[in-house]
Amino acid sequence: MAADARSGAGHGLVLVRRSPASVSRWLRRGLVAVTVAPLGPWTGITLADERALSAAPYDVGLEVLAARPTPWRARPSIGLFDVHGRAAITVHPRGLRAHHQWVVWEPRRGVVDTPALPRLRLPALLAAAGAEGRVREEALADVLRSGHGTPVDLLVTVLGLLGLPGKELLVRGDCAGATDVEPSHRGVLAFDRLVAEEAAHRAEDERLREGGRR
Repeated sequence: MAADARSGAGHGLVLVRRSPASVSRWLRRGLVAVTVAPLGPWTGITLADERALSAAPYDVGLEVLAARPTPWRARPSIGLFDVHGRAAITVHPRGLRAHHQWVVWEPRRGVVDTPALPRLRLPALLAAAGAEGRVREEALADVLRSGHGTPVDLLVTVLGLLGLPGKELLVRGDCAGATDVEPSHRGVLAFDRLVAEEAAHRAEDERLREGGRR
């Protein structure tokens, strides 16, 4: 499989249960160009470009795609990513206040602890995929416990086990019916301005604290 895998933009896939047209506005309000494809009841989203248009350090496309919240109408969503040599699987559950949940896998180790990230429980993953009653939780656990293969191998195996589409998008970054969506430059500029203002406020607060300790 490695010979077929693309290089450059990296490997990431988000699956939402909405049509491409219904999520196009949300995608244009993002920070990175994406490729979008209809996949039956799902829409698949992957990177069209390795770098986001936002300023560093928020310019790593895979990190931006993995961390971006899904609109509540498009939840639950499922994300699968090869990030920094690890596989990350995410679910953004239904609910206005629901946050991303994560499980992170590493070659030769299997699932690794990530205390800073809300833990994704396997029943939630099965439910988001519509695989309850069709896929045994223990079968999924066995796959995640194994440390064999690469992160992309693991992600493709999970896709197949759960009966989810999107292998071509994940591995090759393209498939039949795919189109690209570019982010709005105005939105990117607004994001960069907000980040710069927050950084300036933090720097000023730190300066005042340092002055108070003298």
